[in-house]
Amino acid sequence: MNQEKRPEKGKGLITIEPEMENGRYSNAANIIHSFNEFILDFIMLLPGDRQKVVSRIVTSPAHAKQLAEAMERNVRKYETTYGKIKIPDRVEDGEFSGPVN
Repeated sequence: MNQEKRPEKGKGLITIEPEMENGRYSNAANIIHSFNEFILDFIMLLPGDRQKVVSRIVTSPAHAKQLAEAMERNVRKYETTYGKIKIPDRVEDGEFSGPVN
């Protein structure tokens, strides 16, 4: 017997528009802030010094902190399951890697 899974009390059902279901690829990010908000630009770096912002998120400082904490928890879970994530010290000629400011 199939039963619908109901959201937990106090948590709404999350929906996503069909055009957003596949997401956007990003290999770099730029983060800036003011007193009232954080702006997260997700960027796709392409060969030939081409850069394109593929998504911009504007959020409150409190939510930015919650997001940072959630990312930290998820990176720890990932590394527990799959091993340490390696970040190269430098990029070899012909390769590119995005900065996170």
